[in-house]
Amino acid sequence: MTAPARPRLVHLAECTWPEARALARDRRSVVLLPLGAVEQHGPHLPLLVDWLGAEELARRLAPHLARAGWRPVLAPALPYGASPLAERWPGTVSLRGATLSRAIVDIVRGLARHGFRRFVLTNYQADPGHVRAIATARRTLRRARLTVLVAGFSPEPEEQALMLSPLVLRHMRSPRPEREWHSGEMETALVLDARPALVRRAIARRLPPRWIDFRAALARGARRFEQMDPGGRGYFGWPAAARAATARRVMALRARLMAARITEALQHARR
Repeated sequence: MTAPARPRLVHLAECTWPEARALARDRRSVVLLPLGAVEQHGPHLPLLVDWLGAEELARRLAPHLARAGWRPVLAPALPYGASPLAERWPGTVSLRGATLSRAIVDIVRGLARHGFRRFVLTNYQADPGHVRAIATARRTLRRARLTVLVAGFSPEPEEQALMLSPLVLRHMRSPRPEREWHSGEMETALVLDARPALVRRAIARRLPPRWIDFRAALARGARRFEQMDPGGRGYFGWPAAARAATARRVMALRARLMAARITEALQHARR
């Protein structure tokens, strides 16, 4: 027996304008817009980690949406984000929050002008300045009667908690999973899985653990990575513990947990 075809993720940028028009008119269409960042990720990972993570999250959400009866449409990612925590590190490009908000609003409004009504912003950048910019954009877009949801690091605490929920932490090899954050085990595992050639493995293996209480530092008002970890090399956690298989399991779990909330919200908005 032939296996059923897997639901196809439509790449908007690969469509012709008549195909895009048909998608915009399809009431099942849901646009997935990845929001990334070009930002330092330690001495062992490339600048595109958050951009890559946002796209991976969108790809993993898509089959869940398709099985629920929606038609996922992947828009080109917005690679630049707000990265004030890392803006002094070479290679980081940090947009002002207002610039990022306007860019998100303009992209969504541009697509809505042609008929798209439902959007999911997939975000892998946890910088508070970036998340605040997303919140501002959502408030603006809601006035246009559009459905705009966020998956990943979100202004909604319940949604954001899914990224580092106890279920996720159980899959990690680190003895301090609650202290794994920027460029640590999980983000290193993500790149090992999706773009392994980009990991500087010899460097990653030699990096000692840097278990910093980043939540407490942010609560105290830290505005730069160097304020959180003076003399550090731009990573928080234990990169040497990373394995590609960990990222595959964790990203699949995150997508499943987030998809349940998103499909429920989309169904509610349809009524």
